[in-house]
Amino acid sequence: MSSTTPAVSTSSWEDRIEKASAILGLSPEEVEATLESLGVKRDQIGLEMLSDESVTPFGDLRRAFCEEGKVKIAQLRLAIKYLRGPKEAEKASDIDPDLLVLKEKFGYKVGLKDMDPADLIQYYNPNKPTNPISNALRKHFKDDPVIAFIPGSKQVAVAETANYIADLQQGFEPTDAIEVNGVLSRLYPVGVVPNQTLDEDPLYEGHPLRRDRSSVNRVNWAKVGHEARQFCRLLVEADEVNPDDRLSVIHLVRLAEQGVEALRDVYPEIGLEFRERMDEEDLPKLKVKISELTYSPRINSGDSRL
Repeated sequence: MSSTTPAVSTSSWEDRIEKASAILGLSPEEVEATLESLGVKRDQIGLEMLSDESVTPFGDLRRAFCEEGKVKIAQLRLAIKYLRGPKEAEKASDIDPDLLVLKEKFGYKVGLKDMDPADLIQYYNPNKPTNPISNALRKHFKDDPVIAFIPGSKQVAVAETANYIADLQQGFEPTDAIEVNGVLSRLYPVGVVPNQTLDEDPLYEGHPLRRDRSSVNRVNWAKVGHEARQFCRLLVEADEVNPDDRLSVIHLVRLAEQGVEALRDVYPEIGLEFRERMDEEDLPKLKVKISELTYSPRINSGDSRL
């Protein structure tokens, strides 16, 4: 009785080669010729060989594609996901598509830090504040406001932003607002979008928490619920707690982690005020707009050591 090898789940040879060649910066013919030098040919067996890392290990592919300097190792690491087939291609979807498109357009040898920021703007996504494109722009501008948005939206005004950046490069003085579609529009730092809010430090009005940690005294509020945080703000307003006394603050936070009832047992007068203001919907919101801060905190920044 003859046995057959189970079919490997594959995409077509043409599809794999086309996607890999775009990433490697080689023609499909050059990719096929390099694979053939390893004994991987354009047939079903060749597809199965590519799909099986034990048959065509990465080291063999690296020597074939990279030793002569035609292909960078990073390019091959990305392309291998497509050469291996659908399962590996799914992993490639984790790579930022904006970055991939940009690299394909300007070339893989061009570093983001070396690109004109006016070129980067069209690939900038303010909802991805820590991706490579945002990080490259932030290196150019730090926390300076340079990004304009179409009025009434969170869509970047690409042309107007690029023109403003070009003006800065020519020596024009920076400003905090430019015209977009005939309307004066505020400029924002990289990673910030209009009307974006952050949780406010319960003890320090106007200061945001960063990953639930105070940007003033580094106290961690992650385990304290919103209402308990509001209670703590009332304690500060009533001078029941000195926010600059670190030991007292640490004790307060530990108490607040147990909830409003625990706070009310220790501070009954503030508990009464809390209940009355809750009924009147007059409790502190503990939200702060980034655009209203006197400085612009880096989104998702912070020290996780404490």
